[in-house]
Amino acid sequence: MAASTDSSIQMLFYIEKREALVVVTENLLLSLYLVTPEGEVEEMMKVKLSGKTGHHADIALIEGSLLVTATGESALRFWDLDRGENYVLSPEEKFGFEKGENINCVSYCKAKGLLAAGTNKGRVAMWRKVPGPQSSRGVEGKDRWTLQTPTELEGNITQIKWGSRKNLLAVNNISSVVILSEQAMSSHFHQQVAVVQVSPSLLSVSFLSTGLTHSLRTDMHISGVFATKDAVAVWNGKQVVIFELSGATLRNAGTFFCESPVLAMHEENVYTVEPNRVQVRTWQGTVKQLLLFSETEGNPCFFDICGNFLVVGTDLAHFKSFDLSRREAKVHCSCKNLAELVPGVGGIASLRCNANGNKISILLSKADNSPDSKICFYDVEMDTVTIFDFKTGQIDWRETLTFNGQEAKKNHGFVDERLAHLVPVSHFWDQSEPRLFVCEAVPEVMGAHQQPTDRKAHTEDSAGPTVDVLILSFFISEEHGFLLQDSFHRPPTYQSLLGMEVPHYYFTRKPGEADRDDQVDSGHHYIPQVVGRRPLRDFVGLEDCDKPTRDAMLNFSFFVTVGDMDEAFKSIKLIKR
Repeated sequence: MAASTDSSIQMLFYIEKREALVVVTENLLLSLYLVTPEGEVEEMMKVKLSGKTGHHADIALIEGSLLVTATGESALRFWDLDRGENYVLSPEEKFGFEKGENINCVSYCKAKGLLAAGTNKGRVAMWRKVPGPQSSRGVEGKDRWTLQTPTELEGNITQIKWGSRKNLLAVNNISSVVILSEQAMSSHFHQQVAVVQVSPSLLSVSFLSTGLTHSLRTDMHISGVFATKDAVAVWNGKQVVIFELSGATLRNAGTFFCESPVLAMHEENVYTVEPNRVQVRTWQGTVKQLLLFSETEGNPCFFDICGNFLVVGTDLAHFKSFDLSRREAKVHCSCKNLAELVPGVGGIASLRCNANGNKISILLSKADNSPDSKICFYDVEMDTVTIFDFKTGQIDWRETLTFNGQEAKKNHGFVDERLAHLVPVSHFWDQSEPRLFVCEAVPEVMGAHQQPTDRKAHTEDSAGPTVDVLILSFFISEEHGFLLQDSFHRPPTYQSLLGMEVPHYYFTRKPGEADRDDQVDSGHHYIPQVVGRRPLRDFVGLEDCDKPTRDAMLNFSFFVTVGDMDEAFKSIKLIKR
């Protein structure tokens, strides 16, 4: 049996889950037909879509029951066939969209949970689907989506489609077709400088000690950034550009071609990699020293610098550290094979060293490259390994060490139940205090199914903190072992942990979000909008204290955590003086 429409059909597709046919006509009439086993059709619904008549309507189907339409308006329209509700989502100006910007096309990637839409101003809007069942009651439809930072292109985007490879997105802007590859926005915090990528070629550079903030636009699509108190390095895997702070501006201090996927800086030196070696370069790219790795040790592919120490990890799960305090880099920790230290480990996901170079933390990955629940800690001076498993909340000492003053057994469980069934996703040492370690952790189920760059906090109905991401800080010492210093839910306005430097934790902010606690700040220590900070628990009200007070307060915090109140009170007396 045939069904007729009032005007020519513009789009036609079949919803297998509902055995239904969706028809959109040229005059923007949307009809839903039920298809019987005999092949007959019965009209179930007819809706007139708002939009410009004659404008091509683009429709995406999500999970077999959610219709999303783009008709050249300033909003996407959603029809939830299961719940019988409809709602709209609009790009917001605080994210960088223009007033009156219209959406022409839409496409959904189920694997990533990303809804992409192209606008007439050359921007690609992205909404990420909040994890959880689509049919969950009590959650408004529009609250199931969180708007992301847009991708800036040119022209009028008329078509957009996700490719068969789930990280590629094709965009047609009439004059050309652009293929976009999903990439985590780069960020780095070092020596009181925070660099946050806000678009493919734009950075926000914040000198936190002075409150100066710069917008740094480059001629490349950025794949990585590194900051020091004097300079910012930007690279894309083919070229490196060094920007130096000169007065109140950032100027180009060096450009060179280099295919290194990772980079680090220390004072006047730039560290890049090539097979089986690390190159020590000038800002202009001249190689002045080589740090060699053997074939069995592998190719360097991970860097971290803290204080005067560089730690390097390889693709064959070996690591080595160097002392950078002299004119030439000297080996500080000889090359170690992670597989010998931690039998059955898959590989290195990232690694960090502390400020005095005597401890190295390694975020592990499983053999299938999925995130591991364990962090490995290597003590350079003692040549010992400690494994902290966030799944069980237990410590595994590979050598005989003391734990809270007692002889260590193989495993030690934390009493705090919050330290179980978690997966660590990032980790940092304090930039100046070698005992302080902080990490970001998510629930085990969430960590098992998502890559670290994909993990986003759930949208909250209230203004309270998200329950998904925990920030955990520890005091780590040879005498007392691992001691939980603080734990809290990452505030919902923050996107990810940038690092720690007493008296603050530092975070990147979610696009368009403003933290009420930081809108008014003391003196000239203004934290820009893309960077947020939170004081350590024992430093609330002492954020601007001098170094002697800060050191005394840190010792007080340490001894309270250890449980030595006599030493803690001695520290308090120093503060009062």
